[in-house]
Amino acid sequence: MKYYSCDSLNRPEVRRWHRRIRECYSPPKDIKLTVVLPCSAKKPYSTSKSHITFRKAIKAGAGKKLNLVHEVTLTSPLGMVPRELEELYPACCYDTSVTGYWSEEEKSTAEELIRDYAGKTHSKIVGYCSEAYAEILDSAGIEVIARDDLLGESNLNLLSRRIRDFLGQEERIKRNKNLEKLRAVAEFQFGKGMGEIIIHEGAKLRRNDIYYKDKKIARLHQRYGYLNLTIEGADALAEKGKYNVFIDFMPETNSIFCAGIIDADRAIVPGDEVVVVYKEEVVGVGRAVLNGMEMLRAERGMAVKLRKRRKQIALSAS
Repeated sequence: MKYYSCDSLNRPEVRRWHRRIRECYSPPKDIKLTVVLPCSAKKPYSTSKSHITFRKAIKAGAGKKLNLVHEVTLTSPLGMVPRELEELYPACCYDTSVTGYWSEEEKSTAEELIRDYAGKTHSKIVGYCSEAYAEILDSAGIEVIARDDLLGESNLNLLSRRIRDFLGQEERIKRNKNLEKLRAVAEFQFGKGMGEIIIHEGAKLRRNDIYYKDKKIARLHQRYGYLNLTIEGADALAEKGKYNVFIDFMPETNSIFCAGIIDADRAIVPGDEVVVVYKEEVVGVGRAVLNGMEMLRAERGMAVKLRKRRKQIALSAS
């Protein structure tokens, strides 16, 4: 995605990112320190030379208490990207011009999101940023450790020392970061509270596949990072009535057309993972072609392209 102008702030996928960060995202519960970093040209950020260097300094300072530290990235036009969501579209695959200049609207958006983050966590927040990034954190009342030469050895050592000093009296904790990430993705994708409903305690990540009690429930999309559910995973989503499409026929192909749709979740937008339900039974899961309202209004055309289809279901006598 090419985000080269201020108009990029109003692109639908960007506005949706802002909304979901505010409404669906929660920072990890037990963290004591959040470090705010600048974005990088390479995506995901953690693969970039600058972020690899930053993370080495953070690890050197935190030592065995690294689980107490959380990282977020300031960027335009997305505003803020938590580390566990950096592999999601569009954060994983956008490009923007690097001029050092941010418009007031860009600054305001990023500041709003970082303030929202601060209101959700009890951790201390510090910045390791320069130029406009530092200005945004100043406006939000967040301490900035260094403002220039961020890859310089002296500033990196300063970052390590500050982290070590802050965490000095804190107790170590255990965190299942894989489980945290999967639940964060599930909540960001399907809504607040859906993380624990879809990703149960004990779920395992094997490569990109997610298993619970030896049953595959989902797969992380290799390029876009979101969950592709199996029928078993879709059952949990259907129970909450989220991203459901209700039809009046048993599908015999992977194409669901508008003519057979009874109802659809109004939150659905094209590209969303959706659950197809017939007579209160999940019969398929796939990708929405239209939004929820369009599925109901249209009299013809494709509405959902199924990826998985349940071949047989046990229906009641009615």
